[in-house]
Amino acid sequence: MLKALVADLSKTKALQLTVLLDGHFKHLVFPEQIQCIYISATESMDDYLPALIQQNDAVWPIAPESDSVLYDLSVLVIENHTHLLNSNASAVSICADKLRTAEILKSHGIKVVDTWQLAVFSQQIPAPWVVKPKNAEGCEATYLIDNWGELSKLQQSLVEQEEYIIQPYIAGHNLSLSCLFKNGRAWLLCCNRQIVSIQQQQFSLQACEVNVSIDHKETYQLLIDKVANAIPGLWGYVGIDIIHPQSAEPIVLEINPRLTTSFAGISQSLGLNVAEQVINMIKQDPIIEKPLNKQTTVTINKVS
Repeated sequence: MLKALVADLSKTKALQLTVLLDGHFKHLVFPEQIQCIYISATESMDDYLPALIQQNDAVWPIAPESDSVLYDLSVLVIENHTHLLNSNASAVSICADKLRTAEILKSHGIKVVDTWQLAVFSQQIPAPWVVKPKNAEGCEATYLIDNWGELSKLQQSLVEQEEYIIQPYIAGHNLSLSCLFKNGRAWLLCCNRQIVSIQQQQFSLQACEVNVSIDHKETYQLLIDKVANAIPGLWGYVGIDIIHPQSAEPIVLEINPRLTTSFAGISQSLGLNVAEQVINMIKQDPIIEKPLNKQTTVTINKVS
């Protein structure tokens, strides 16, 4: 995601780019004109970030919602009166909590997966179920549970059950929608297929097929219009994970108010510079022109 973002931003004239990175990523190669600052093992992001925010006109954070990392970054940028090229802190806070997200979307008439806190769940619906952290990304620590015995065993192994949610398993197409959001409006960029495997009861995202051919473009646009109305603080690039069952309407799983894996394949698939559009959104609405219409596969490389 970072390399794709930098590549897009590097094509935008009159931009001076500074990238703040953990020292473990010194192997990454960036264009010569980009300033890279590496944080050593004895240093902290806080040693650099406040000053860098003040020195620059805009900040584009690449960070997870978990542990309030993205939320805290968003607050810090706003407090320093610098343009945040991301959803606002309120929207990030909502989307970081899958249970809260489901409740808000449902209250706005959006179809979501029924969601309960694991700690208070009773056998209201038959198995199989999906158990996941309420504030994790992707398939992290996400389990497929086939019966009550397996669920009880998993509950006993989890230290903080209150941090987990449980949902019914719904068969269908695993998709994500790559979108742009601004002030309660939304633009659909492309639909992506998520290649997910299940091994030893755990889900694992293997790859994303970016810009798959779809027959439901109008349906998905209507869906993201409703999401924009439900969470008006969404801004810039946003990914929405959905399940689309056969012969049924799409169901929202979660909203990612940040760059997602699929972003890495959009430029190659659509010929669209999404980063440039996000920069321009500070002053105007995005102009969605797609000179290409190809499908690109982004493979997930697991880091041990």
